[in-house]
Amino acid sequence: MKKSKKLAALGLVGAMAVSALSACSSGGDAGSTGSESKAGDTTAAAAETKKEASSGNKVKITVWTENRHDMEYMNKVVEEFNSTHDDVEIEYVVQTENYVNLITMAANSGQSPDIFSAVSSENFKNFAENGIIQPINDYITDDFKKVNEVDEHLFEGSNSLGDDIYWVPCGKRSGSRFIYNKEIFDKLDLELPARISDLPDLTRKITETGNGDYYGIIFPGASGPFERWIEHSAEMSGVTAYNYKEGKFDFSGYKPFIETVRQMFEEGSVFPGASSMKIDPVRVQFAEGHVALHANASQEATVLTEQFPAEIEWGVAQLPTLDGEIRGAEGCSINCGWMMSALTEHPKEAWEVIEYFGSEEVLKGYLEGGYSLPLSTYMDGKIDKSKIGRMADFSNVDYEAVLPVAPGVTPEGESYRDALWNACLPEGGSIDDTIAKLNRTYNDALDKEVKMGKTKRLVIKDYDPLHPNAGTAEYLAQ
Repeated sequence: MKKSKKLAALGLVGAMAVSALSACSSGGDAGSTGSESKAGDTTAAAAETKKEASSGNKVKITVWTENRHDMEYMNKVVEEFNSTHDDVEIEYVVQTENYVNLITMAANSGQSPDIFSAVSSENFKNFAENGIIQPINDYITDDFKKVNEVDEHLFEGSNSLGDDIYWVPCGKRSGSRFIYNKEIFDKLDLELPARISDLPDLTRKITETGNGDYYGIIFPGASGPFERWIEHSAEMSGVTAYNYKEGKFDFSGYKPFIETVRQMFEEGSVFPGASSMKIDPVRVQFAEGHVALHANASQEATVLTEQFPAEIEWGVAQLPTLDGEIRGAEGCSINCGWMMSALTEHPKEAWEVIEYFGSEEVLKGYLEGGYSLPLSTYMDGKIDKSKIGRMADFSNVDYEAVLPVAPGVTPEGESYRDALWNACLPEGGSIDDTIAKLNRTYNDALDKEVKMGKTKRLVIKDYDPLHPNAGTAEYLAQ
């Protein structure tokens, strides 16, 4: 890996559509992958999408994905491929539980699928460094580069390491938005606030008016609530968990966001039981009109129109920030990409499948189906945006970017997202103590693991929160 590397910029074109392109999930939106639509499938249950191998001399390429929401479309894509290719056949399997562990166990036992949908940055480096996946530089064709603008979408620690490309994102998932019940807001003549400190007054008023029929806001307390939108509001305010300029972790900036959420809990403005709810029950409560405010990324466009069709009129709005101004880029997630197993016996044929999934023809249908937002300007210009439905509500913003990947560390105690969410709850103890402990444990772990050579310290001295990929990154062994 080069010590200093210019971070690739994510071109944000005004009309980029949003994404949950699940044949392409990288999971950048923590706790919020395409698999959340319906968890609990085991390897055996995934047989519903498994394509039986045909007789003859075809090479069978086994494909695993953790995504269900695009299953109908992807099954058609696989059927088309199998019916038009004489030498290669795809066996397509959906795995929606313990996806990363299943891949790891399969690789360790020599039974890895040939290709599988991309994993989050937290797992990507582990897969690359432990020989579970292999670089695909030598397979990438000029046409594939043109369609997916490969050179413009290399993100160190997310899909590439140094000069090695391990997977190519063909789409993206938006950052988070507020999803609100327009009927309640219109009835009470309310507007969404630009400042997060104004949320408690708004949600209190809604809850009091609802008189038990509806509440101000809801959180999926058991499904990554902090990263659903609280962390994103902070990003837009210029606050991140990692201080890129100084090369250390700093959670201090989250304090006002945590205080705001705790106040809403204390005042009874949060839907009862939300602290222990998973994401799908949260969606149901919103869809049925029992909540005024919900928040998530672009996957909700499909969820609220197909999985849990909303019984109310709903809208999408920008998240509030600390002072009402956007001071930093909101993180979005690259997805719609495929990794090639380092153990495949048929790399040429495996690439043929990856190339097909990332072709203009397949991506056009995928993007127009509302399963993801286009990442490349090329595909953005090829799709008919009138076909993407409510996904359009999550697009057309210029304040999103793929954030640089902070060093991966294993601190003692809770992860910062779990700890900060617990601090949002009335019973969560001291917010100051929680933040101080996280600053200590994360930086102790960083210092220790840098010294051991397990990770490198990322420093971007010219880091600009509004343009996070424009700076020059240094990876330091000290």
